[in-house]
Amino acid sequence: MPLAIGMVMLVLGSAGSVAFPQAIKGIIDGALAETADQQLIDRYALILLGIFTVQAIASALRFALFAISGERVVARLRKAIFDRLLGQEVAFFDARRTGELTSSLASDTTILQSAVSVNISMLLRNLALVVGGVIMLFWTSVPLTLVMLAVVPAIAISAVAYGKRVRKLSRQVQDVIAEAAALAEESLSNVRTVRAFAAEKSEIDRYGAAVDQTFALARTRVMTSGMFMGIAMTAGFGAVALVFWYGGRLVLQGELSPGSLTSFLIYTLTVAFSLAALADLWSDFMRAAGVSERVFELLDRT
Repeated sequence: MPLAIGMVMLVLGSAGSVAFPQAIKGIIDGALAETADQQLIDRYALILLGIFTVQAIASALRFALFAISGERVVARLRKAIFDRLLGQEVAFFDARRTGELTSSLASDTTILQSAVSVNISMLLRNLALVVGGVIMLFWTSVPLTLVMLAVVPAIAISAVAYGKRVRKLSRQVQDVIAEAAALAEESLSNVRTVRAFAAEKSEIDRYGAAVDQTFALARTRVMTSGMFMGIAMTAGFGAVALVFWYGGRLVLQGELSPGSLTSFLIYTLTVAFSLAALADLWSDFMRAAGVSERVFELLDRT
């Protein structure tokens, strides 16, 4: 039930984001018309205020309801993993380190937590904004929309290659984190043996090597993310610059009103920011996909 209400709030909030540029268009065109209508401007201003109010309430409820649903899913997942772990044969625990298993219960499920809670909500919201925004762009001006969408194929191809790379790196990072946790748990639980053989330096070096490997993989993942975000933002803002240029020419030629150009630019920015948010979420979901492989290996094990 909370998820269903959250979906309704998602639709309301997204509809508000798509509708408010039309109210701004009405205000600008009303102010610049030869016979300016004060009442028309006031009416559109009240409509704009109402849209923003509904949008704010819907967004707050959407966030809360999706987050609660996601927390419930992760809680059940942790219980299921622990139940499956306790049901394994003793030989399984001889082959797997305790630190590695507790890492799956703690860090792996924490990464999945954001993916199945807030990120799902943000994904659906930004998808709705992209679809709704593109529809309104075509409705406002087809030539301008075709100019703006010229960069989308390049971003999509980059996103696919980037997602595969991040998923692989995320799995490797979590494997090394689990290895480091296992080494730490092993050393601390057998600290008397370590002290007896004066092996503190050796254990510190082993743990340090695992942490350094984790950092190296994480640094590669972050650099890959930064490169993709740079490409996506360059393409997106380049499209915005083209829209400003071509839209200004259409206004001068009388083929587009100033209010329509303003609403088009707002829709363009909405779509651009939503695509940027989707690119960022794509990174998180690919990271979660790499982690989920480790989690479901435990859940699916007979």
